[in-house]
Amino acid sequence: AAAAAAAGSPPPRPLRAFSASPAVGRKHRCTLVYLHGFCGNAHEYVSRDCDWGYPWLPGQHHVQGLRGVLPMAPRMQQPWGETRRSWYIYKGLQRNGIGDHDTLENSRRSVVELLRREIARLGGRGDRCFLGGLSQGCTVALDIYLRHGPELGLGGFVGSVGFVPSDSMGFKGVDQALRKFLEDPVQITRPLWLQCATDDGSDVPWNLVKTSVRALDGRVPGLLVNKVRGRGHCVDDWEASWLCDFIRKNVPGDASTGPPA
Repeated sequence: AAAAAAAGSPPPRPLRAFSASPAVGRKHRCTLVYLHGFCGNAHEYVSRDCDWGYPWLPGQHHVQGLRGVLPMAPRMQQPWGETRRSWYIYKGLQRNGIGDHDTLENSRRSVVELLRREIARLGGRGDRCFLGGLSQGCTVALDIYLRHGPELGLGGFVGSVGFVPSDSMGFKGVDQALRKFLEDPVQITRPLWLQCATDDGSDVPWNLVKTSVRALDGRVPGLLVNKVRGRGHCVDDWEASWLCDFIRKNVPGDASTGPPA
């Protein structure tokens, strides 16, 4: 029934996305699709003014052959009256749950369509396409990864300061998707990296995060949780460092780090 409903739905609205592709003469070998956080701006991730060493940007941490794709969330009015870029409408101020499931579903469908296009650019090599995000973008991307990662054959996941989504938080159907994910012997061994701020007491509280991670702990061999402390929710350049560590460890062997020659 769900498949039939999806088949009868209008196509998802294409997301505006910024990208940083391999330098001229360099072969495109892998892609990271990365979702910004609530109130974020995808353009900041590719701006020449960015001082942080993201792996898709030129410089010391550049990964040759990596294409970074940064989709932009639409603007949504939240229940407290603020209109900001967001992947879904919240249940309320300082509440991370879903308030309008349709907004999440629309974002999910648009990101999945973007992933399909990026995998096509890689000649169908889903294992060379990675997914991740920051904060709200981390949680939404992880929701997508658990639902569609096995189907698309994605190469792995990397995120910071999000939580593992659940039905109880309004991510309808993700509990069942997780059960199916855990039955996939290939996908559970692929890297699933989460960077968590243990001193975040309000934005994405550590108590919520550590409880949610129990759904994966000991059941996903590819899981790696990096606990950080000292900056609260705003991990700043620790986000970029985490991404670089992930890429260095998990990109295909024929994509190397370092500035373009």
